[in-house]
Amino acid sequence: MNTTFTSAPERNEFLMKIARRRVKFQKHAIVYLIVCSVISLLCLVSGGRVPVDLWWAWGIGLGFHGIGAYGLLLDEQKATEEEYRKLIRQEREN
Repeated sequence: MNTTFTSAPERNEFLMKIARRRVKFQKHAIVYLIVCSVISLLCLVSGGRVPVDLWWAWGIGLGFHGIGAYGLLLDEQKATEEEYRKLIRQEREN
């Protein structure tokens, strides 16, 4: 049984790049939730205030990471491929 998910000739490097970005974002999100939860719990137990600034500051960075991972920001290669497909369609129509 082959344990690798794709062999080298079958692998689409562009899709692998997207997959890697998304997995990194998912790891970042899990770390964010765990670290912020533990710090907030420690602050509550010790009688301090919950560090909302930490949640906001790191959350903004996490948000941008998510936007980049899931393609809401302009991905030049993807945009170029889409534009190329449009041009091909237009050429076929003429």
